[in-house]
Amino acid sequence: MKTILIVTLLIASFCAMVTALSIPFKDMSDFQITQLLITNQTVAENEGDIVYPQNYDTWYVGEHVNVTFKAEEPDETVNIFFYQKSDSLAGGPITQKVFDFVVPPSAVSGPNETSLLLAVRRENHYLQTVDAVMLHVLSAK
Repeated sequence: MKTILIVTLLIASFCAMVTALSIPFKDMSDFQITQLLITNQTVAENEGDIVYPQNYDTWYVGEHVNVTFKAEEPDETVNIFFYQKSDSLAGGPITQKVFDFVVPPSAVSGPNETSLLLAVRRENHYLQTVDAVMLHVLSAK
């Protein structure tokens, strides 16, 4: 009897732990999610569905730019921003494919450094993926 009770408690604890760990990030902002997901080792090569820009392209403050995606998921949305350097710059349904904005002064990285451009993609409010591109962002020409 004690064994059955202990096994039952262990199974209940395991189920509660699995449920707690599988939270779909629905109630977290895109900025909070990226704080959890970003590591220097995984970001540099994770362009995902971003066609343009490519890693290490150079943008200038005040320049009109766009981020282009190859994804066409009908229920997916995207939010684009520079990690720890800007608020949302563009976003909407991913089927739009091209998202225009002006490079903000806060995104400047310096000539030998990079700024991390992130695209947080969700489907029906649930996190799908975070695409990332490392860019050189310089002061206006």
